[in-house]
Amino acid sequence: MRPAVFIRSLMHGGATARVSGAWITVVLAVLLAGCTRDTLFKRLSPQDTGIGFRNDLPADTSFNILNYLYYYDGGGVAAGDVNGDGLVDLYFTASALPNRLYLNRGDFRFEDVTDQAGVAGEGDWTKGVAMADMNGDGLLDLYVSNVAFLDKQGRNELFINHGDGTFTDQAAAYGLAHEGFSTQAVFFDYDGDGDLDMYLLNHSLHVEDTYGPDTLRYERHPRAGDKLFRNDGAFFTDVSDSAGIYGGRIGYGLGVVASDLDNDGCPDLFVSNDFHEHDYLYYNNCDGTFTESIRTAMGHTSRASMGNDAADFNNDGRIDIVVLDMLPARQEYRNRSDIGESREIYDLKRRFGYHHQVVRNTLQLNRGLRRFSEIGYLAGIEATDWSWGSLFADFDHDGRQDLFVTNGIPRRPNDMDYAQFAAAPGVQAALAREITPETYALVERMPEVRIANYAFRNDGGLAFADRTRAWGLEDPGFSNGAVYADLDNDGDLDLVVNNIDEPAAVYENRADRLSDRHYIQVRLEGQGPNTAGIGAKVMLYAGGGMQVREHMPVRGWQSSVDPRLHIGLGAATRVDSLFVVWPDGRRQTLTDVAADRMIVLRQEDAAEVCRPAPQPAPLFEDVTSSLDVDFRHEENVYFDFNREGLMPHKISTEGPAFAVGDVNGDGRADIFAGGAKRQAARLFLQQADGRFASVSDAVWRADSLHEDVDAAFFDANGDGALDLYVVSGGNEYWGQAEALLDRLYIGDGTGGFVRDSGALPSTYVNGCCVAPGDFDGDGDMDLFTGGRVEANNYGAIPRSYLLENDGSGVFADVTETWAPDISQAGMVSGAAWTDYDGDGRDDLIIVGEWMPVRVFAQRDGRFVEQEAPGLEGSEGWWQSISVEDMNDDGDPDLILGNLGRNSSVRADREAPARMYIRDFDGDGNTDHILTVMRDGDRYPIATRDEIILHIPSLLRTFPTYADFGEGRYEDLFTEDERADALVRQANTFASAWAENLGDGSFTLHELPEEAQFSPVYAILPGHFDGDGHKDLILGGNFYGVRPSRGRYDASYGLLLRGDGKGGFEAVDPVESHLLLEGEVRALRLVPHERGLLLFVARSDDTVKVLRLHAGVSGMDQDISKTVATTRR
Repeated sequence: MRPAVFIRSLMHGGATARVSGAWITVVLAVLLAGCTRDTLFKRLSPQDTGIGFRNDLPADTSFNILNYLYYYDGGGVAAGDVNGDGLVDLYFTASALPNRLYLNRGDFRFEDVTDQAGVAGEGDWTKGVAMADMNGDGLLDLYVSNVAFLDKQGRNELFINHGDGTFTDQAAAYGLAHEGFSTQAVFFDYDGDGDLDMYLLNHSLHVEDTYGPDTLRYERHPRAGDKLFRNDGAFFTDVSDSAGIYGGRIGYGLGVVASDLDNDGCPDLFVSNDFHEHDYLYYNNCDGTFTESIRTAMGHTSRASMGNDAADFNNDGRIDIVVLDMLPARQEYRNRSDIGESREIYDLKRRFGYHHQVVRNTLQLNRGLRRFSEIGYLAGIEATDWSWGSLFADFDHDGRQDLFVTNGIPRRPNDMDYAQFAAAPGVQAALAREITPETYALVERMPEVRIANYAFRNDGGLAFADRTRAWGLEDPGFSNGAVYADLDNDGDLDLVVNNIDEPAAVYENRADRLSDRHYIQVRLEGQGPNTAGIGAKVMLYAGGGMQVREHMPVRGWQSSVDPRLHIGLGAATRVDSLFVVWPDGRRQTLTDVAADRMIVLRQEDAAEVCRPAPQPAPLFEDVTSSLDVDFRHEENVYFDFNREGLMPHKISTEGPAFAVGDVNGDGRADIFAGGAKRQAARLFLQQADGRFASVSDAVWRADSLHEDVDAAFFDANGDGALDLYVVSGGNEYWGQAEALLDRLYIGDGTGGFVRDSGALPSTYVNGCCVAPGDFDGDGDMDLFTGGRVEANNYGAIPRSYLLENDGSGVFADVTETWAPDISQAGMVSGAAWTDYDGDGRDDLIIVGEWMPVRVFAQRDGRFVEQEAPGLEGSEGWWQSISVEDMNDDGDPDLILGNLGRNSSVRADREAPARMYIRDFDGDGNTDHILTVMRDGDRYPIATRDEIILHIPSLLRTFPTYADFGEGRYEDLFTEDERADALVRQANTFASAWAENLGDGSFTLHELPEEAQFSPVYAILPGHFDGDGHKDLILGGNFYGVRPSRGRYDASYGLLLRGDGKGGFEAVDPVESHLLLEGEVRALRLVPHERGLLLFVARSDDTVKVLRLHAGVSGMDQDISKTVATTRR
């Protein structure tokens, strides 16, 4: 609150706010003191710097946001020493005005030398700028991207630096005078021949007929398609086709960065595309060609992908990627913006061949093996509003790279009130004609919202914290291109920002004043035409950690940063060792380097040859193709939201069932794979040669209407042969539909099975799991079966059952006798039997959605729920449970799979997630309002349109998006409506393990961050790395959510190495080679002639099989017992 506003509120507060004038003086003094606080950055005025550049946009009926959708993209900034005096100079591009070059005269004073330098540019509309020595003469040149559209003319310009303060445009002579829709260029040596090549990023426009199948990207477009130019000395040759670069009219290119993403020594490319075309990830094949790999490398990308950057933000030696989008952080703007698309449109784009997209910033964590996990939600950087440029850099010298984001658009064309008005047929007809002053007035209908940029401090691990205000960067406005550069050579990174309709901002960084913070800067001098050594990589070790920097100046938004590499060292005053790997593969090493200075490294001094480090033997090997397990789970098409539109997620995709056992008594493990609705299950017998053969198909085809979600082999009738229990689920059937009934199949000991229709009571429920256990101690297997959901009534509690075996394989419902509370245990997802309290009797642990971890102990022939200390308040969206003594203290511990912390739905005990269930509009249908806390208020997760679609009565109260405003839960419904709503609550979404303390109590420990990337549906304890301690394998992912929230796909499976004391460390995928892609639902160990095999059952996908490395024992290889250490 501004001081004046605060004081007025005190003066007009009536009797309860009477204060003395002296007190007001004190308060005002405190508030004003805050206005002059000492911050990391200080904004310098144009009068201080001499930089008067402004990117002012004209009000022009011939060229504006109505007929050129990238009108507000603004200009870029380039930083570099163009005159060789040791000071970083600045070049700004302006959309419609002359570009400007400012020479750095020291002490933050700059001189405009544009006219004498001859670099104002001739283009009518200008976008980005790249700065590099493009002709190998040792001088920094400029490449400026222009747009030729409607009445705007111009081709791209290459300003060659002559070394005397003047430049000449020689784009045509070099073959780089492209005329079209250019955004930015990046100069890099893609073919390793020692000179700089160029990738030209172009954008497209809807008028180019861009809506259609993905095959449009293969039809090269002269103006819109991207291009790759090879440097052939005096000329750049277009090699786009032969190099494998897309050039179609659907390439809405807005951001590009070159980086060695797979550490093979060859620079790759990442391209951000707007609208329906997905981003491109080009892996360099090191032979002059690229392979575009976005679908295999990333589970999803941003939808309106803007600026990007590539850097190793978590200091693991691999380059990560951030991409910006337009999701507002403030709820009122979020509710007014177009932040989602219908499932129909989303699915149509998939059918057209486009990859999965989400409407938010994405942070792609490089996992190695050419795979990325998107963790924007986990990191806390997913929403920064209409954002343009992203820059990773260590601004506070703590040894971790922070993130700066530029923000703001003068008029918001994605405002939904404006969009609805503009969609009217009359308005569309007027827009189709020439823009007149009358139609130009539409621009005034777009809201104007000044937004601050964002500064996120890297807090270590994978977390970022918003430090915008604390660092002095909270000025609201409309910012586009930006660079970091050490403008005063004091060792820290200053910021320069290109703004629309106001002066460019120069922020002095004062990190040099921080105590116990040190740095080192590296300037590179290359050999041959690549005089700056672009593409070189610097690695250093200091203070017990490693850091990596790549020399690729073009990054962020239409900009090129200070070419000197800057590395913060925290408290370390010396660098233990520093390595530079040059683009030609040579390496040089420095040791014991003093901090707080700039060092110069020259390629000519590099004598070492960089050789790939030896890779550890992988712990797992994919052997699927050699085993003939030709089963693919085929999920039927069913959209749960058509029935219950506001439920949080689908329930219908939780199969397949999967079970392991020796069904024919030959000593070899066989497998059962359950089918989806209208898909027959399959039974595979392991053969003498190690392959698997499918048998007994008829019995499974007869029951193919059932959705198989869990299964277990056990001897039900005591004849020594394994029988099979299969759970039916799927959330499609209700009432007394036969497809809801679970099934018991009696085995004959040779691999044949027959369904016993009289063995089970008629339990019509959408089930989730079966847990066999001899709870009555009579020597035969009894059962717990969990109810997952009531169809058409999400949030209601389904029935769960205890089924007692009479010894002959006939089961009776004894729930009310043994444990009446179990029948209403909750929306169960998993259960396990264990003697948790050491009294010699099996107890039952149950987990589920909106449930705490529930413990039912045997007491005097009944199960009695225990208020186990340590598990109180553990309500979550638990998906799986496993039991194992993980710390070797003799007590069974619990491993618990949850939603994870990489989701738009967040919860903790202070700010729980809640779902309110009620027929809010009296139409006979139950509504579900899922809410989370933001800034102290409770907001629905669903968008305004989603809510009003299912509660139309709210349209009368909130006819416009502006009326809907922030849309807090208490704003939407009356006190009476809220009072009688059924409430479900979750306090934690972290996957965890519960340490059994041996006295009936537990301590809940979160699993490592890597276990929080996605929901965990499958858990397998075992000895997997050969160190003798118990480890964990986790599997998960879940795609059944609305497009506006984005699917959970960040997991590739995870091996957690145990230390025998309850500690866990995530094993890097490069070491484990554990790649479990897709929606993993079950993990099973199978003994085999080739060693121990890991079978992975996946929803709507094939079964995957991995062989454990020789010498790894697994743990429990008793195939005759149920493997109860996975999801259910």
